[in-house]
Amino acid sequence: MTDLVEAARGWLRIGTRSRDDEIRQTIQACLIDLHNGGVARAPEDDPVIQQAIKLYLKAQFGYDAEAERFAESYEFLKGSLALSGEYNGTSG
Repeated sequence: MTDLVEAARGWLRIGTRSRDDEIRQTIQACLIDLHNGGVARAPEDDPVIQQAIKLYLKAQFGYDAEAERFAESYEFLKGSLALSGEYNGTSG
């Protein structure tokens, strides 16, 4: 999770570690939201999952005054992941 928090600082353009706990909690909330939305498999090193986390973070942190757009994009991606056998646990 440490590497993900560091990456998130870059995505959010936060230069200090003062908000790391908040970032970590928001990432965990995202992963829980993905799971509750039907995404059974969400490895943190997966680029698509990282994109979902990035969108969620930017929506939650109000990034670039575009929070609503990021939230909509996150919800769309979450829905796509929930339908994908690779992420919802139905493939294989």
